[in-house]
Amino acid sequence: MIALHQTRSVPDTAPAAVSAPRIAVLVAIIATAVGFGIGLVLAHLGLTNSSSVLVAIAGFFIAALTSAYALKCLREIRQLREVLVDKHSYQSFVDNATEGFFRSTKNGKYLRTNVALANIYGYETPEQLVSELTDIATSLYVDPTRREEFCAEMQEHGRVTNFVSQIRRRDGTVIWISENARAVRDENGDLVFYEGTVENVTARHDSEAAMQRALQEAQDAARAKVAFLAGISHELKTPLNAIIGFSEIMRHEMFGPVTEPRYREYLVDIHTNGHRLLEIINDVLDFTRAEGGLLVLDDAVIPIPELVEDTCRAVTPTDKRIAAIHVNLPGDLPSLRGDPKRFNQVLGHLLSNAIKFTSPEGKIEITAERCEEGSLRLSVIDSGIGMAPERIAHALQAFRQLDERVSRRFEGVGVGLPLARVLLELLGAKLEIESAEGRGTRATIVVPPTRLIERAAQAAA
Repeated sequence: MIALHQTRSVPDTAPAAVSAPRIAVLVAIIATAVGFGIGLVLAHLGLTNSSSVLVAIAGFFIAALTSAYALKCLREIRQLREVLVDKHSYQSFVDNATEGFFRSTKNGKYLRTNVALANIYGYETPEQLVSELTDIATSLYVDPTRREEFCAEMQEHGRVTNFVSQIRRRDGTVIWISENARAVRDENGDLVFYEGTVENVTARHDSEAAMQRALQEAQDAARAKVAFLAGISHELKTPLNAIIGFSEIMRHEMFGPVTEPRYREYLVDIHTNGHRLLEIINDVLDFTRAEGGLLVLDDAVIPIPELVEDTCRAVTPTDKRIAAIHVNLPGDLPSLRGDPKRFNQVLGHLLSNAIKFTSPEGKIEITAERCEEGSLRLSVIDSGIGMAPERIAHALQAFRQLDERVSRRFEGVGVGLPLARVLLELLGAKLEIESAEGRGTRATIVVPPTRLIERAAQAAA
């Protein structure tokens, strides 16, 4: 906003007075010379009686007073010159400003505007704007109550900032403006006028509105996708649960023996793959809910050793040989604060990936450490096939496979790491991946101090 300069009125003859310093100095010099001259003449003539001395002293005083007056005049003229220059610069700045400038009364009449404001409002000149637009509330604002809100904010705060409103231009078109203004008062505190700037923000407002619409449409689409997948998952889970349940009954021969060995093998495969398919459906649904912000999280205390033990037990297959898993956890670890199911889900995906991509001769390690800033790093480290660093971002994208061939070596739909990343963000943590092709991968859950509960706090509770 353009700042107001408090200036006093200046006589029209002021520029001519700028030469007064020279006159004042000249008068002072003459007066001083006269005073000294009188003294010297009297001394030369031998007139040194008391009257003569008084005359000489008076001459000196006249010279001193004249010099002081001349210096005072000099200061006033300099101040006058600064006022004139400042007033001229301020006027030029307002007239050539790219933002609209105004002064208006409390009753809604413009006192003064500049060319930029006239252009914004659709008038040819500032004079035309001032003469034709006589009531800001009814003639300018689309919503007349905006002027009342403007004045109320001025009354309360003495200024308005980014006061955005719709207005009608002279040709009837509607635009959005932003006003920044302040109340100017006299030395008694009485309101003189409002002064401020106006900016046409129609393009910015339309852009923000378009972004809001796009965001709303994206949220609606996410909700629709969640609803669709929820319906599909329900339709899939119903027969799948039946398959898993009946295969479980037949595996345990609850209603009679299964004499054919191959049938028993088939039942194991049916049961195992049914559970696997159910996990995939749940992961896809969780990922969609998490991305749409529709996932409800619990908040509980999670001891890290128990979390690691439960995860290892859940994801470690019992029907095939895998790489050895080593757990190395310090004894003084804090507990996590968050949703136990989701932290278990995240760690499960990281450990499952390590098992999948590491040969039985390899090694998998789970470690935890505290950082200097107080965060905790829980890592799953494997000696598996790894991946090139530039492929890590690709691996974190949903439903993307590093090996996209139909005949790829490793199974999966590409939702494990993306789901882990999204869940950790919702839990207030983050996922870091370090990897090198042929040298293994380190997947780290970074938990900030705000999501940790120290052992002392647990003991006190």
